[in-house]
Amino acid sequence: MERRYPTVKPSYSLVSVLYLLRMVDVAAVPLSEGLTSRRAVFGYSSLPKLMNLSPAAFDEFLDGPCERGAEKLDSFGLEDDVEKLLEAFKKRKLGFSLVNGKVRGEPRTILVSLVDIMGLYKTKQITSDMLVGEVSSPIFSMAGKSSIREALSAMFRLTHRTVFISGQRKYISDRSIIDRVFGPSSLDRIREGSKTDVLDAKIGALDKMTPIEVGGRTSLQAAVLRLEDWGPCLAIKKKEEVVTAWDLVMKPWESGRLTISART
Repeated sequence: MERRYPTVKPSYSLVSVLYLLRMVDVAAVPLSEGLTSRRAVFGYSSLPKLMNLSPAAFDEFLDGPCERGAEKLDSFGLEDDVEKLLEAFKKRKLGFSLVNGKVRGEPRTILVSLVDIMGLYKTKQITSDMLVGEVSSPIFSMAGKSSIREALSAMFRLTHRTVFISGQRKYISDRSIIDRVFGPSSLDRIREGSKTDVLDAKIGALDKMTPIEVGGRTSLQAAVLRLEDWGPCLAIKKKEEVVTAWDLVMKPWESGRLTISART
């Protein structure tokens, strides 16, 4: 898990960090706090706070220090077992944690996410005999006329990253929302003191994705290859069911059917 992640100081402006989150394909941006990092900025750390503000207060919040929009994450050492990490994901229902330690003698903070763990299927460091039909979840959908605020409330409540548009085989994700809320045009309206609430925009107008469809008897290893190439979820053919990174890793783990380096 040598993938490098950007880290920022707690004093950096929140808007610059959210823009970084929007532009770089990472789950969160850790804060550099001495030799270790305990906090990070991510979509679900900042968006709930934004929802509680009036449109007039958005600008001050976004221009303030990014630590306002950060949350503490679980932290581990480089020598900790993957099992310990998965238990933390399960307990918090959040698919990433921080790992602090020294790499080649230098202090490093690494953000380890479900996507990183999922990648271990490719090297057979984790395996499972389950099929995607055994780990799939029901599709959650909302009408395209629903507002971003309504969608976020449902996503926070259900701990979902995706929402399908009713009547369509397409979905939006937390990334679609971040792209809209913190895109240049939205930020310009906030800067100009617009009374229009950016969270009132309709989800049907956001960028949508069409999931790749797989059969219910597809192996988890094969599903991982399709998911990595596409996005947050796959769809099961002829069914109203989806498969996410959480399904591919955490459901086998919780079922006792995930083998990690030959240890079940």
